[in-house]
Amino acid sequence: MEKFFTKNDYADAEKILAQLSVKTNCFDVNGKIVSAKYVVCIDDDITSAFYAADLYHLIFQTYGFHPTVLCVGGVGSLSKYINPKGESEGKKLEKVCLLLGVFATHIVVLDNGTNTGLNCLDIYNEVAKDVGSVVVCLTQRLSLRFKQTFEFLDHQYSLVVNQRVFSEISASVFYYVPPEGLDDMMQLYNCKGLCKGVLLLSEIASIYDRISRYSGKLQKPLNFDISLVVAGASKRLAKKYPLKINMFCFNGLWQFVWVFFALLRHKKHIRYEMRLTVKKWHRYLQEKYR
Repeated sequence: MEKFFTKNDYADAEKILAQLSVKTNCFDVNGKIVSAKYVVCIDDDITSAFYAADLYHLIFQTYGFHPTVLCVGGVGSLSKYINPKGESEGKKLEKVCLLLGVFATHIVVLDNGTNTGLNCLDIYNEVAKDVGSVVVCLTQRLSLRFKQTFEFLDHQYSLVVNQRVFSEISASVFYYVPPEGLDDMMQLYNCKGLCKGVLLLSEIASIYDRISRYSGKLQKPLNFDISLVVAGASKRLAKKYPLKINMFCFNGLWQFVWVFFALLRHKKHIRYEMRLTVKKWHRYLQEKYR
């Protein structure tokens, strides 16, 4: 893919992700996966489903049982343009998981949520039925937003979240966030390769903004200080790629128009690329777990 962003943009994005993303913690010191009852995939990026299917097979190979895979996400602002009419992000993730060898009886689709908080609440409600360890599979871009939102559920939804149950669940939540380079993230199947990377850079730029705007309101405050280097990088990207922050400015409006028409134009190509990528992952997992 041809890149729209400059070397400075690239460097700023890497600085942001290096500090403002969650580190994988679902393996012990010997590299053994935790004995998780649930594996979660979430987001309009099917990369999360690739990770979840991998862990689904790994847990079976390690412990002899299959975890339940929770496919999470409603109809989002991006997915409504590229998915078949009415197909939620959760249903799309379910499709991918099925193609990657996850049994239908081991999948639960949670697609009523319209934002990160409601998606997290759906996960809590499902796990609360039969509490056990959870591994959440995330892209770096989404990881910190999800973690800080989930850990704040007992505040944001205090009237519907049982504090004792939530504490028990929270103590057993682990994360799988494999490192990705920006080139790995910028693919056609996840739409980040469209418009020369505008969607990718605008999403990375929004990480710091969401923390600043929602900390203590919708997200748990960070337990570390954001470096001045990362704050500066975030502000520079936010000014240049405001699509996820403030669409109603010159840069935001023309980028929205560019992305909107690119989505319509390349819808078939996006789906074709998704099928090819799923096939590649299918071959990879077959070889890995045969």
